[in-house]
Amino acid sequence: MKDLEQLRKEIEAIDSKIVGLMIQRNDVAREIGTLKNELGIPLKNLEVEKKVIERYRKMSENSSLPPDVSESVSRLLIDSSVELQSAIPRKRCEKKVTIVGGTGGMGRWLQRYLTGLGAAVNIFSRTVGCADDMRDSDIVIISVPISSVESKLKEADAVCKKDALIFDISSVKSPFAECLMNMAERRKVCSVHHMFGPSIISMLGRNVVICDCGCREAVSEAAELFDSEGSNLIFTSIERHDEFMAYVLAFAHASNIVFFTALRDSGIPFDELNGIASTTFRKCLNTCIPVSEENAPLYHEIQRLNDNTESMWDVFEKALTEVKEASLSYDPDRFIKIMEDGKEYLKSGRK
Repeated sequence: MKDLEQLRKEIEAIDSKIVGLMIQRNDVAREIGTLKNELGIPLKNLEVEKKVIERYRKMSENSSLPPDVSESVSRLLIDSSVELQSAIPRKRCEKKVTIVGGTGGMGRWLQRYLTGLGAAVNIFSRTVGCADDMRDSDIVIISVPISSVESKLKEADAVCKKDALIFDISSVKSPFAECLMNMAERRKVCSVHHMFGPSIISMLGRNVVICDCGCREAVSEAAELFDSEGSNLIFTSIERHDEFMAYVLAFAHASNIVFFTALRDSGIPFDELNGIASTTFRKCLNTCIPVSEENAPLYHEIQRLNDNTESMWDVFEKALTEVKEASLSYDPDRFIKIMEDGKEYLKSGRK
């Protein structure tokens, strides 16, 4: 009979083969993506994906591998293949681009993305390049801290050629919205917000918000730049952007910060809470732990510089009081109604 160590070594060898085969599969998927690109075939093919999933389920029938597990693996592999394929540029952008403050995480991502499209990309920051780099650029992207955006917009306004496209990628627009709208009256200016971080490989399934500041031509050109295979473009006004971000960003951050702050203030050591955690508690931790490790100064700016943050906190406090009173009430209907209303609200916008 084999001992435990021998069996573990067998598992290790099998795992190595599995990973090697997954890499081979991705390599073939990349070739398929290139061919799709050349033939102009759409990236996603739901019928093909459905057949792959059915094939995986069938292969695991009458075995020790449950079909549901086999399907889960197939979906992960499909997602990995599509992600790789979507990273292959399907259009060209042969323009000169200057990224102001491009040494940060998103600046470097933009450089990789635009270079992949064929653009000639310059970086202008405190340590690299100069303002003159913007002078003959076709596109100028402002990728600096929120508090510095307005000064860089004005600098670009003074230097850039008349037909250059200028936009920022800031998470909050309130501090410089008026500047953007004034510039948009006489040149191609809009505002962009990527709803993802710099670690992504492709634009597949990623949201990009494009704000109209008064120049439709700028909105159209920015949309063309980010209309990558599988991306989701959302169009809104510069005024509504921060109203949305007060909840999508500021509230989402704040609720997680309140969660781990309340745990800290409970007086119960975290290892004890974590050791007895429920499924819901672990799901909350999976979100709030990464938030606790994020860029605190940036998160503070997202809160402080959004003109809608105070009204968001009013709504937050009202909801907290409503739930608190209902949870302490002897009338269960109050609490049940809150949960039912919430379920209906969330169901109405679920895709």
